[in-house]
Amino acid sequence: MSSRPARLLRTDEGRVRLGWRLLAFLIVATLVALVVGALVPAGVVGGSAAVLAGSLVAGWWLLALEGRGPGALGFHGSREAVGEAGRGLGLGVLVGLVVVGLMAALGVVRWTPEAGSVSGWLYGALGALVFLSLPAAAEESLLRGYPLQALAEAWGRERAVVVTAGAFGLLHLGNPGVGVLSTLNVAAAGMLLGIVYLRTASLWWATGVHLGWNWSHGYVADVPVSGLEVVNAPLYEGVATGPRWLGGGAFGPEGSIVSTIVVLGAAAVCWWGPWPVAGAAAMAADPLVAPIPGGRTEAEGVGPEE
Repeated sequence: MSSRPARLLRTDEGRVRLGWRLLAFLIVATLVALVVGALVPAGVVGGSAAVLAGSLVAGWWLLALEGRGPGALGFHGSREAVGEAGRGLGLGVLVGLVVVGLMAALGVVRWTPEAGSVSGWLYGALGALVFLSLPAAAEESLLRGYPLQALAEAWGRERAVVVTAGAFGLLHLGNPGVGVLSTLNVAAAGMLLGIVYLRTASLWWATGVHLGWNWSHGYVADVPVSGLEVVNAPLYEGVATGPRWLGGGAFGPEGSIVSTIVVLGAAAVCWWGPWPVAGAAAMAADPLVAPIPGGRTEAEGVGPEE
């Protein structure tokens, strides 16, 4: 191999360049997802299982080539995982309900009564939590797994968060009721999720936040999530009112300027604040990029690859 093709493939330090690694991730993830998708029933659960499997296999393979174990991707297998997922869930629910609460105070979301019982609501709440967990894990593995780590290592954390957040917004362009503000809000949510990962080095944390947001809107408030109504709570039905930029319209709260303010505020607090923090198991898993310590944005050894 001549020196010029070698430079196109590898850096001066002998590392396979970022672009080739991301391309390999996409190819392997897509192939695995196609195989799994052909073996499982079609639908939200089947599609999410396929994406999750593809993202995990591709990420694990690329990390293994660099001498790292599967836990480096972010789903480390330890007792800390349950607590991390639970704390992430709590944060996601808190942020989601603050958005809905402010919208209700502004009079742009209200609820109409429906048939049902308290026991039915509680049973449905657990079912919705389980049902929504797989799509949340799949999207986090796809974007905040290997791609975010690789981008952060090569370009720095800030650029990595922006790039993956933009991709997150673009992935939702085909959803019903989508618009400019809703796309920007989904990207803002992607920033929050990326920051949570970079603070904790844990996809358990990020998946918990993602799940908490979707569950608090889709079930607890019973309003659309990214234009979709995939779960339904008994007893009441959420209805958006007012102008679309404030009430969100058919896209749900993610189409409201209220989400913009609250989500960006939460992202800023997580980026510069003292919490969340990485646990011992996440640190021991040896991710590509060390977690942000104590709100600092500087990372030793993190900079442009080229």
